[in-house]
Amino acid sequence: MRLKKTLGQLSLILAFVFGSMATAMAHEYTLRITNLMDEELLAPILVTSVRMDKHIFNDGYVTPEAQEQILTGDPGMLVKRIGRKAHVVHGSDGPPGVLLAPGKSVEITVEGRRHGGMRVIAMVAPTMKPDHFVTAVVNAQTMLPVTMERYDIGYDEGRKITQYVGGNAARIEVIRITED
Repeated sequence: MRLKKTLGQLSLILAFVFGSMATAMAHEYTLRITNLMDEELLAPILVTSVRMDKHIFNDGYVTPEAQEQILTGDPGMLVKRIGRKAHVVHGSDGPPGVLLAPGKSVEITVEGRRHGGMRVIAMVAPTMKPDHFVTAVVNAQTMLPVTMERYDIGYDEGRKITQYVGGNAARIEVIRITED
């Protein structure tokens, strides 16, 4: 009976220690995303853990849900597929008032792990080029700014292969980390 009681107490202590460690590792990050393009706007921006890349990229292309975001600017299907780890931030420009204009910034606060990266992805509004998107991975631990690279998914050309177009489309800064 005494051994059973001691084991029960030990498991409670271990649960408390591991639970505290998991909580201590969780952080809130505030990201500032700035559109660096001269003329083009960004559609709503999705932020998630890089562990969710399997829901975004698929064998040299993008998943159907990510394709929907890139072609329409609506991240709804991708948010539904990723679940609670998906976060979206909107600008306030252009019709329909959810785009991010050149030179403007938005901020979003998300929870993450200090040692994990965050994927940021958004459609480039198709006023000049169709089926382009920007993306980057932010390593919040380093707190260094990251530039978002631009890609073409080749949908309108019929090739459906993601190709690099260029860099410096947007900048992401980690402006605040709050520890739990």
